[in-house]
Amino acid sequence: MGADFDLYVRRNTWLHHLDPRVKLLFVVETSLLLFVWPTIWAALAAILLCSAAFRLAQIPRRSVTAIYRTMLPLATLVFALSALFGTAGDGNPVWLQAGPLVISPGSVLQGALLALRLLALALIIFVWLFTTDQASMVRGFHALRLPYDWALTLALALRYLPIFAGLFSQVRDAQQARGLDLEQRGLLQRLRAYRPVLVAMIINALRQSERLGWALEARALGAGGITRSVFRPLHLRRADYILITVLVVGLVISVTLRLI
Repeated sequence: MGADFDLYVRRNTWLHHLDPRVKLLFVVETSLLLFVWPTIWAALAAILLCSAAFRLAQIPRRSVTAIYRTMLPLATLVFALSALFGTAGDGNPVWLQAGPLVISPGSVLQGALLALRLLALALIIFVWLFTTDQASMVRGFHALRLPYDWALTLALALRYLPIFAGLFSQVRDAQQARGLDLEQRGLLQRLRAYRPVLVAMIINALRQSERLGWALEARALGAGGITRSVFRPLHLRRADYILITVLVVGLVISVTLRLI
């Protein structure tokens, strides 16, 4: 069950073989550039770059489509709230005003910028998650002088969130197949209808947590006086150095142009 909902997509591409620290540098720098250049064109460029990365990494189309399907409602909500409650700005025309609701070209552009930036940030993070397995994440964080316990906790959180989301879908579908009606009209009735799903989810989550605790205890996690070693130490290769150079040069050029 866990492998079905793992975000990591196993492929033999150069993006998968990159050092996890380099991919983390890509996430941090690209996210930073979205705020250095607060324009729609920068957000669109980041989205196109991530789309190209998905194609180079041979990520299945259904996985990429699932990201857009998940982010579309949130991006739409951000756009609508920003467009309705944004400020018109000095000298900008107002298209519609009704009390606190103000729709203007400036507020619409601001809403579009926030929505596209949110989508771009999600895609940037998923480029990292799709091409980096859990063990590489832990080694990468640990190589950056992050404590091993913290690195493992973060990697486990990134792994088990999609697992529990998939488990929730499985339990919901199983309960609906047994005749459970989840399409209630009122909010309270719908919450009551989801009670069997939530109970099954909590029980399964407790079982998963217990098994995970046993596995970590068997590997002496948290024991003092232990020097941990790795079977395959991380080493930067030629492709890693090339990408680091491209990222650093791109950051310097972007910040310089922004300051000018």
